[in-house]
Amino acid sequence: MLLNFKKKNISEISFLIYKKIVLHSRNKIFYSYLRVPDSIDGRFDLIVLHFFFIHDALFRKGTLEEKVYNEILSIMYKDFDLNLREIGVGDLSVGKKIYQMSEAIAGRIKAYTDAKSNKKLLSSSLLRNIYGKSSKNIDKKTATIMVDYFTSSLKKIKKNKLLEIKENSDIFFDLQKLI
Repeated sequence: MLLNFKKKNISEISFLIYKKIVLHSRNKIFYSYLRVPDSIDGRFDLIVLHFFFIHDALFRKGTLEEKVYNEILSIMYKDFDLNLREIGVGDLSVGKKIYQMSEAIAGRIKAYTDAKSNKKLLSSSLLRNIYGKSSKNIDKKTATIMVDYFTSSLKKIKKNKLLEIKENSDIFFDLQKLI
């Protein structure tokens, strides 16, 4: 299968997946109904959450999947770099900020990987990472919806054939179904 895929196809698939990560992370339900902080940190954490679903589906799954995964990472970091520059972070500080973001992503991937089969641990991890300091203000219903969204998205992604993604493909669980 790898021989049939050209670098252009890998780039197109990876860009489309990353585009869907960002678009789904911008779903207004997260910020209004589920009270995710509408801030740089809140948006970053939702992107990382959706990236985790892709990570879980593609990381170390095969040569082609690994190439797509690595390309998504590359696109994501370029996007982070561009966004940091757009909000006025100076050239000398961008590298340090990207390093901090990398550490945060690695920590969240480990936390979500460790917690994905334990709802109580998953709830705690989502509250800590998505809501941060405001997690004390999140009610049990909201926390439960986030856990259900997480588990439902993991299942949906595993059923999808990400390498055959199209512009109109829905790769994440429809959050509206949980509200």
